[in-house]
Amino acid sequence: MQKRKRYRHKQIISSQQQRELDEYLEILWHLHEKHGTDIKKFLNDVNSDWDPSISEALKQRGLVEETPSEIKFTPKGERSARQLIRSHRLAERLLTDILNLKIEQAEAGACEFEHIVIPSIVDGICTLLGHPKVCPHGLPIPEGQCCREARNSVDTATQKITELNTGQQAKVAYINTQSNPRMHQLTQLGIKPGVTIRIHQKYPVLVVRINSTQIALDENVAKDILVWHEENSS
Repeated sequence: MQKRKRYRHKQIISSQQQRELDEYLEILWHLHEKHGTDIKKFLNDVNSDWDPSISEALKQRGLVEETPSEIKFTPKGERSARQLIRSHRLAERLLTDILNLKIEQAEAGACEFEHIVIPSIVDGICTLLGHPKVCPHGLPIPEGQCCREARNSVDTATQKITELNTGQQAKVAYINTQSNPRMHQLTQLGIKPGVTIRIHQKYPVLVVRINSTQIALDENVAKDILVWHEENSS
């Protein structure tokens, strides 16, 4: 009897309700990026998009807390919001960088992705993409455990493609740009994380080779391409 009583009083929410809570955590994260924790600026920005009943639900679940001057995440809420934002922005990078979708199409897919993919898969995608630092909109992607574990081994091993010598071969680690048009241009040329390239010539213009294709790169574009030098290249 006691077990049944506890079960009946346990608060259970539907998947739709969980999505609503997730969406509000994301709204709060975005507004923190713009305004910090100032509650007046926050409420002026959200207007009718902020449902007080959902705000109350977030507080009841220990995800956010309010004072007369601030609205902010609890540690638990920040962890949840960070994972949602990380999943969403990595999904945008995956869909635009690898599948070459337009950013508007990627946005819809990313909204679904963030709710259903477990953190270990998100970390796998992050690793595949070379631990990108920003989404296609230029917003920061929160670091995951995979990024922290890779930092010592990866950051010390990566270098700008412009630092390689003619004939050297390397694998693209990531593209360090906040420009979506530039990112799209490079991926259209086949330059994306995981691709192996060889330096064909450095002067008068940098030319790289991917398989049998030669690509000339402007120096301002090339400096954003970070690579792992492959020691067995010649």
